[in-house]
Amino acid sequence: MRSAKLVLAFIMALVGYTSYSQEAIIYGNAPDYKGDEIVFYYYSDFITSTETEVGRCNVDEKGTFNARIKILETTYVFGYLGIYKIYFFAEPNKKYQLLLPPKEDKTEAQRLNPFFRETETQVGILNVDKSDINFLINSFDLKFNENFDQIVMDAYKGKKSLNIDSLVNSIENQYKNTNNQYFNDYRNYRYGLLKQVTFYKKSTSISNELFLNKPVLYNNPSYMELFNLVYDKYFLFFSRSLTGNVIFKDISNRSLSGLKETLSDNEVLSNDTLKEMVILKALYDEFFSDNFSRSSLLALLDSMYLTTKNAEHLLIAENIRSKITKLLPGFVPNTFTLKDINGTEINLDKFEGKYVYLNFCTTTSYTCLQEFPLLDKLKNKYGKHLEIVSISADKEINDLKSFLQNSGYTWTFLHYGNKPDIIKDFDIRAYPTYFLIGPDKKLILSPAPSPKENFEMKFFQILRNKGLI
Repeated sequence: MRSAKLVLAFIMALVGYTSYSQEAIIYGNAPDYKGDEIVFYYYSDFITSTETEVGRCNVDEKGTFNARIKILETTYVFGYLGIYKIYFFAEPNKKYQLLLPPKEDKTEAQRLNPFFRETETQVGILNVDKSDINFLINSFDLKFNENFDQIVMDAYKGKKSLNIDSLVNSIENQYKNTNNQYFNDYRNYRYGLLKQVTFYKKSTSISNELFLNKPVLYNNPSYMELFNLVYDKYFLFFSRSLTGNVIFKDISNRSLSGLKETLSDNEVLSNDTLKEMVILKALYDEFFSDNFSRSSLLALLDSMYLTTKNAEHLLIAENIRSKITKLLPGFVPNTFTLKDINGTEINLDKFEGKYVYLNFCTTTSYTCLQEFPLLDKLKNKYGKHLEIVSISADKEINDLKSFLQNSGYTWTFLHYGNKPDIIKDFDIRAYPTYFLIGPDKKLILSPAPSPKENFEMKFFQILRNKGLI
């Protein structure tokens, strides 16, 4: 994966981006936000939803802000402002005077909740006319969405007489003279989404109508939302067909060519570009299921990366690999910087050269409290080789401080408060959860057994195999 091809691809991508990207200018005045920094992102792909920064600016003391963002085409751009996720559609060589929503910061509970979702809102733009993509999409969404929920509800209740065609016709009459291709595609795939979720048309029919021999619209959120729905867990769906069980053999044999040939039995995937996209999504969907071997899926992903001639697919494969391997043994997890109870910032890299027994905990969890004495024994017994790092998810750092003052435990305790997303980064679903990281910063056990689950035996064997004891 980390081959010369990767270096070459990134050089080509960088040259292309620098040579052909154009700017959009974002500006405005929002005194409520003075002193704040606004960061703008786009999704580098809509399968993994990888957020990539595209520009940033500071709001000065008068509330004025100005940013330049580099884009290649019409792009869905977004940013996070307190409880809001604002978005708009930026086109090259245009200026956008944004009207930001009234400032409303997250509460402390919302900030510390890694699963809190901001309210998504299309930001106001003061200097647009009726032909602008933002005006068009906003006016369409208002008309479309006011009927969407009711029609979907009727469909799930089993009502036969759904007025989908009449809704589409009534909306289309208002846009029949629009010649903005991005907007035309946006509407078309929104209608497809409505037909899909109401079972008005079967997935096969939707595939033939909207995806077979049609260009892949990587940067159109409407297209990609429908794509992700229609081809959700496609390997499993295809395996239920008359000849689909062959797919298990292809994946087990790690044969990308065999997999492509098998999927070609479906006429809609006769187009190589769409076929590769479906494979990429399916690899991503299945990696955290128990349906297929992870090592086989990863090998297929690497094969796709090394053989695809499509730059978009190269990027998607890289994004997928980055997301699915970050917690696998043998890979380096995301680093982090957290504060201890004294306010000192400590980075994971500080412990390079030692084994790190990383522990996510709370001081109110009975299980965590039971295991702390066992961790203390490990620290005293293996301190020469092992660093114990406990990350506390207590709501208040003072709770952790009070606990440590009373308990006397002296290994490294950090509070997650300045980086609550670390809970998502390490996919923490229960407390306590453990990981063992090697001196080279790579994961060895992910997850690792707890002290009660004979961690010491496994660690002792690791040290013995390395000749350290």
